[in-house]
Amino acid sequence: MNTEDIENLNSILEGEYMAIKSFESLIEHAKDLNSKDELQKIQQNHKQHASQISIKIQNLGGIPSDVIGIQGIVAATISNIKHIGKTDNTSYLKEALQGEYIGIKTVNELLALNNNTISSELLNTIVAEDQTNINSLNNLINSFNDV
Repeated sequence: MNTEDIENLNSILEGEYMAIKSFESLIEHAKDLNSKDELQKIQQNHKQHASQISIKIQNLGGIPSDVIGIQGIVAATISNIKHIGKTDNTSYLKEALQGEYIGIKTVNELLALNNNTISSELLNTIVAEDQTNINSLNNLINSFNDV
């Protein structure tokens, strides 16, 4: 069992849980149906990532984390406070976009530090899918700016 790989994957897993929770709040506050639909698709994508990472951790002999951690709790609280009284869709979409960028940065940092390729394929797939999410969110944001 490679404890460093398991710890790193659990860190990414907690980030996925944080994304799922954040998207829950964003979906709740989004008023536009297209935005809500896109946010739901991206949230499902993060749920799939969480499942894949959990399986990988188990296959390495570890126990997957099942919490978002203190960072996730703080981030969700700040997000809820920031959106009190706001009704514009772009602020929610921009927050989701920022979260996707942070996720990609975190995974890329882990890939750069880790010479072990056990999890590289999975993590590279997650980065590619997060980039697709970024493109979708940018398209939505641009559609609101064009109106």
